[in-house]
Amino acid sequence: MNTLIRKTGKLTDTHQIAVQPVGPARSEPKLGRLRPWRIAFVLKASGVRIVTDVMETLILGRISPDGGDTPVIDLRPFDAEDAGVSRKHVLIKVEGDGVYASDLQSANGTFLNGIRLDPHTFYPVFHHDELLLGLLQVELELLIDPLS
Repeated sequence: MNTLIRKTGKLTDTHQIAVQPVGPARSEPKLGRLRPWRIAFVLKASGVRIVTDVMETLILGRISPDGGDTPVIDLRPFDAEDAGVSRKHVLIKVEGDGVYASDLQSANGTFLNGIRLDPHTFYPVFHHDELLLGLLQVELELLIDPLS
């Protein structure tokens, strides 16, 4: 038997009420594995939309000449090098009910809606926010929220 303490109008006037569960015991529903976030990265200069599912993290940048340190999304075909995009430029992380961006100490910085991001600090991002990677403008479209 659980005990519930109910306070009345006076601070010192409390009494106990017995609380009995009604019906069979309930357990929390099992949600299983959440579906991933679906995010579109719209490259403003070309209008190209890169759509991907994200479970945890991904990196936007460019593939290095030796093929090492490959980002999840390679922006090299979109003149990323000329735009000043670093090989590992920005990290996108999904956690709980949010999406976050963090500059990876890129050479030319990352801006979120015109505000420069401090390196290795996570900032919340929302639908239609704009990231500036060097000079490359990328609009975020949050297409699927796994908790919705």
